[in-house]
Amino acid sequence: MARTVLRGIGGATRRSYPAEGRALRTETTINDTRDFHLGKRLTHLPALQEIGFHANRRLLRVQRLSHDPITGADALTTITGPVTTAAGTRVPGLRFADGRSHALLSALLVFRLHPNGFINKDLRNLTGELRGLDPGTVSTGPMTYDLRRLKARNLIVRIEGPHRYQVTDLGLDTAKLLTCVHDRVLRTGLAELAAPTTTLGRLRAAATAYRIAVDTLTDTAQLAA
Repeated sequence: MARTVLRGIGGATRRSYPAEGRALRTETTINDTRDFHLGKRLTHLPALQEIGFHANRRLLRVQRLSHDPITGADALTTITGPVTTAAGTRVPGLRFADGRSHALLSALLVFRLHPNGFINKDLRNLTGELRGLDPGTVSTGPMTYDLRRLKARNLIVRIEGPHRYQVTDLGLDTAKLLTCVHDRVLRTGLAELAAPTTTLGRLRAAATAYRIAVDTLTDTAQLAA
């Protein structure tokens, strides 16, 4: 991890750098106490310590939010892996890139399901269309199973009415992200890599350049040996 130096008020600086390769150390240095309307006497040291401590805490909160892969990994596992309810029931996950799961997430983005909620039949017909199936061939049982998978992850909630559900904010945001990644990143990228070698897009060009660089490095190492 590279050392980062941030310039603050006046001559104050804040540095972040790896400590012994195991942690990120953050230091704030105040070079001119008058930048904070304080004198240089030792009696002002507690106030300066509080200013530096507060500055470090603010930076660490930002770093924790932007560099914490564990939270994202846990969230992805919750969506794609099985979960156990409070009653001890095991509910299977929504496997990423699976056609049925993708249709479910895509259906959550359809506006007509949002104003008054939806019932089993509404989602059944919509996911059937998205999967290229005759909605009449999709039975109630599998859709009840899918509703349970969505509800167990708080992507939908039960509302007042005969078996009506509402898409949650989490469900809307999660469905939007995963469907965009699936449709715009994975499909597009894999399509480019699977295209004939005469077609040279940016991704294929980068992949080719990387492969050539690795091959060159390997050949050089063998010659050096």
